[in-house]
Amino acid sequence: MDGYDVKKVMDQVHISSEMQEEMIMNIQKRMENGNKNTKTWNWRRTATAVAAFVLVVGVVSFPVRAFVTSVVKERMESIPKEEVQEINDMVQSKPTEADVFSREYSDSEKKRNKVLWQEYKNGTFPENTIAQVDNAEDAPEGTACYIRSTGVFNLPAREMTDEEMLEIIDFQHEMSYAVEQSLNGKTPEQIAAEDLAKELAERAMLEEKVKAAGGINEEEAIEIARKAMEADVGEMAKELILLIDRPEAETYGWEVGLFDITDEDKYKGDIAYSVQFDKWDEMMEPEDFFTYVCYVNAIDGSISGAYSISGDQMDLDYDDIVWYEH
Repeated sequence: MDGYDVKKVMDQVHISSEMQEEMIMNIQKRMENGNKNTKTWNWRRTATAVAAFVLVVGVVSFPVRAFVTSVVKERMESIPKEEVQEINDMVQSKPTEADVFSREYSDSEKKRNKVLWQEYKNGTFPENTIAQVDNAEDAPEGTACYIRSTGVFNLPAREMTDEEMLEIIDFQHEMSYAVEQSLNGKTPEQIAAEDLAKELAERAMLEEKVKAAGGINEEEAIEIARKAMEADVGEMAKELILLIDRPEAETYGWEVGLFDITDEDKYKGDIAYSVQFDKWDEMMEPEDFFTYVCYVNAIDGSISGAYSISGDQMDLDYDDIVWYEH
């Protein structure tokens, strides 16, 4: 797919970090039950109904926006460079990309973890660092620790303390920060600025092509996608909200995408708008999540492709996603 691979599909579906936190536990449970279809994506890919379920169990566990608060950023920047390099080397040398947990969080741990996640961003840090061992046989019994060789957070059978959970949150941030710092020697800010400049340039070029061809604008694409969504998902359409209408949209830079698509097996056109509608909030259960994505041909307004994913489809491979016929 020249210019329009799986990443571009996944990059257009977004979800809150709080729900990602819930999804980490759901996918871990499926992994424990022997589900072999679970996939992981690179940490820089934005969360999606499929990718979001696995983003937080991938290389770093949390997306870049985890560092939006200055107090957390200052804490990460205080880590000695040698230690940052060691953490990155450890992450890169793991046999698998996924960090997993030895057991699922209990219901009370899930609730406390949500609170602790917010408190951590506000400056509540653990008193100590999580214990680390090279191999599972070295893991101390009854204590939370991280097994470096396998990337497993080994959790005690008992209910974890707030301190232990904060230590896990802290170390996940450290791993994320270490990987970010290793990217071609550039800071996350530099990478973000370069990516943004490239995206803006590519979009401007595509917009010129659409204009020259007498194509449709973004507002027209949204209305076409809305009608397709209502026809495809039926009653569920009443519960779906346009992504760019959400209050988080401006903060995270969510937008209606515009892409060059050339895979004729799935799509009907070279340039298409990507319009997303979804159902999620911080309080809902992950299995209640639902998203619908529609690609509208930017030249003639036809539907280039459309699909939906619900929370109970977290173990789908990309090739298993069902696309609507149009």
